[in-house]
Amino acid sequence: MRIYLRPITLEDGLNIVKWRNTPSVSAHCLNQKPITVESNETFFHEHVETGHYLQFIVERIDEDFGVSSYPIATAYLKDIDKTNKRCELCIFTSDDQEWNTESQSIAVKLLLEKAFSEIGMHKVYSYIFYQFIDEAELLKSAGFASEAILKEEALDADGHYQDIVRFVIFKDQ
Repeated sequence: MRIYLRPITLEDGLNIVKWRNTPSVSAHCLNQKPITVESNETFFHEHVETGHYLQFIVERIDEDFGVSSYPIATAYLKDIDKTNKRCELCIFTSDDQEWNTESQSIAVKLLLEKAFSEIGMHKVYSYIFYQFIDEAELLKSAGFASEAILKEEALDADGHYQDIVRFVIFKDQ
């Protein structure tokens, strides 16, 4: 499987909205409010174009019937703090069958390479709902370690407070 990250464009908005509003995807987001094409466009202009977020489309290269690629998910670095050299890594789970453990692992490693080598971060962290063990395992397999459990930190889709785990990885790990 070949996976690569390409910078997101405004035209990717339809996929982002579709993926993000899928219940199985939004359940993993700290903000579970649905998004629209318009709100995504505003987000793109305010956060991606300004460099506050480095967002990428995760694409799979298919070489079985000639070379082609297609989007399967998005991943991004946000809250980029150039003074303290830290940022948050976020992956959008997707309902695409190609967005599986292997492709997620590759995407996380590619994103970490960008964080550490291209933009000079020292520390990268990520937040996940405590209940999503598969996401914890994904981050651990990439070298992250649990840093803290934030009790009753975010509301789930049913309006119940859930614990959040903060994972962290340092450049020299």
